[in-house]
Amino acid sequence: MFKNIKLIYQRDIKAIFKYKAALLTITALCVLPCLYTLVNVKAIWNPYTSQEVSKIPVAVVNNDQGTTVQGKQMNLGNQIIAQLKHNNQIGWRFVDSKTAQKKDRAGKYYAEIRIPQNFSADLGSMVTDNPKKAHIDYIADTKASPMSYKITEAASKTLLNTIKKQFIYQVNSTIFSYLNVAGKKAGDNQSEILNLKDLIINLGDSMELATNTLGDISEATSGLAMVFSELKPVVAASSDVNINQAVGMSNQRLIKSVNHSVNQSFSNVQTSLNSIQSDATRLRTLTSQLNKLTTPATRNQASGLAGQILSQIKLLQGQITPLISYLQTINQSRRLTGVTSLIQQLNDVNNLLASQLRQISELSNNLNSGRAANSSLQNKIASQSYSVAASLNRSLSDYNRDVKSELNGIQRNLLSASNRASRILNNVNDIRSLNEKSLDTIISGNQLVSSSTGNLENQLLQYRGLILQASNQLKLTSDNNIADIISILQNNPKLMGNALAQPFNVKNENIYRVPSFGEAFAPTYMALSIWVGCAMLVAVLHTSAPKYHRFKNLRPREEYIGKLLLFNTLSMIQTMVIVLSTVFILRVHVESLFLMVMIGVVSSLTFSVIVYTMASVFGNLGKALAVMMVAFQLAGSGAIYPIQLNPLFMRIIQPIFPFSYSVSGFREAVGGPNVGTVVLDFFVLICMLIGGLIIGLFMKDFFKRVTARLLNDFTKSGIGQP
Repeated sequence: MFKNIKLIYQRDIKAIFKYKAALLTITALCVLPCLYTLVNVKAIWNPYTSQEVSKIPVAVVNNDQGTTVQGKQMNLGNQIIAQLKHNNQIGWRFVDSKTAQKKDRAGKYYAEIRIPQNFSADLGSMVTDNPKKAHIDYIADTKASPMSYKITEAASKTLLNTIKKQFIYQVNSTIFSYLNVAGKKAGDNQSEILNLKDLIINLGDSMELATNTLGDISEATSGLAMVFSELKPVVAASSDVNINQAVGMSNQRLIKSVNHSVNQSFSNVQTSLNSIQSDATRLRTLTSQLNKLTTPATRNQASGLAGQILSQIKLLQGQITPLISYLQTINQSRRLTGVTSLIQQLNDVNNLLASQLRQISELSNNLNSGRAANSSLQNKIASQSYSVAASLNRSLSDYNRDVKSELNGIQRNLLSASNRASRILNNVNDIRSLNEKSLDTIISGNQLVSSSTGNLENQLLQYRGLILQASNQLKLTSDNNIADIISILQNNPKLMGNALAQPFNVKNENIYRVPSFGEAFAPTYMALSIWVGCAMLVAVLHTSAPKYHRFKNLRPREEYIGKLLLFNTLSMIQTMVIVLSTVFILRVHVESLFLMVMIGVVSSLTFSVIVYTMASVFGNLGKALAVMMVAFQLAGSGAIYPIQLNPLFMRIIQPIFPFSYSVSGFREAVGGPNVGTVVLDFFVLICMLIGGLIIGLFMKDFFKRVTARLLNDFTKSGIGQP
């Protein structure tokens, strides 16, 4: 048995190299399947980038007639058109209604976005008693490419974002300037607005310290007022009274209150330093990730990461600035060496962050305009992040070593001063010299201080949420964008927030790294190429041995295995060409090349056994089944769309498709392997391989007579080949 199998395999291999036509045909069969992957994956490598999407023509028709708001002419349609002319995210075509309608019908434009006549008027009605909601018309050519319809939907969203941005500016500069006195003089009072912005940010960062301090002052002055109230009748009744005991209890409460307040205030310094150090570590991680994204394929990902870094730098600056101000306040009365050094270190960090902010802004502008990434600039940004983190580590170390002891010394001096004041207050001669009117003045003064600080504390607590919200929003605005700052400081921020502003930012993180659209589709086309290669082999090559004298008495199993070896060999060569060309020609990102090769080997053996078995057992009908299975597997294996989107029948039969497990295995190799998924893919593919062999070995005899009769009848019909 094994001798005949060997003879069949050797005869086929020798025949390939003996005849040039055979060698040329086999070479073509081995190379052609890889083109299916190369061509298709390259064609859809990054179809949603601005560079590619800008080739899709979309008509923009502006019929806006403008309006007058508070005596000032406003035409948002014209301003939106001016903005879109600098926007390259889609192939905008600025035409009139007649031209747009004509070319829409002819299929020249994929969509039309129409700004109606009353667009500005409807938006301007927001400041009237009868506000209306403006709209734009989006007309899509659903007969054209289905993907173009999805892409042009993104065009409408781009236009909507442009309208929002322009409307925010127009409302703040035109409409709300008439409703807000500060808005009228925004240009003239820019420095005052920026100072107000910094004040709100500092107040938000120091909110905890401010409310705690006010509470302690209110409690302490209330206690003093109570002490003097208790002393008043005693002083009036007797000149020999001893007030040491009366003052003692209140003084203890005062000392305890001051001690608690100072402890909490100084502990906030260390908490702030720990928080800043944590944020600096986050900044270092982000810049390190950005430094790795230097290829054109990762430009969009680098642009998004640059935006996150920009926000992180501003957050660090917002934390460091109020901390420096607080330390400078401590250092005013008594210049401390450790505190002075810490302030200098934090100022140096602020300077580094300012330089880094300029560099990341320059890099972000380059990426957004479509220019290539600047690797040297990215290296400099990453290097500065390490310097920032190192400086903050030194600052925290110096704080624990030097500054903390100096702050403790201040605390001891404060407590000592409190005790000295208590001793002075307890001086019997001084107390006796106080008359009733003086005591009334002291009592009312302390009560006034207590009441004022208490009311101020309650007001801060009442508006704490609004102040913190405004502070966080202002941290994200640029000093150059006065309109955005004013929109946050408006008298009615809910209107602007609900109607126009984005309530949050989205932080994007990928579980597995698959950089481009084409690389995500590569596993599907690789598995499809292997299957198509097997179908080409059975379509061109014979599945039965030639009827030579030495092959006349072959048993079906010998013939089946002998020819199967040739198909396995050629399919393996096809697969290696597909895998290697995908990795080294297309430059598809691969986490594990070894896993990709092994999945290719198992997929090749499984596919070739299944396809060859169908052709060998069922003849031409089996070849037709092999081709038909391509359609079923593409639709029902979850290779292109999530399987959950398929009909119930497809979801039920999906586990029996070998395509599903081959595509899954290639995805694990590209994006990063999950051990459980990889084991399942290998197990099922090997089981299907064994199942195909069992069917071929034990059912070929059973179907031989039936398939032979069908083949003869089909050949006699004159429309088919034997």
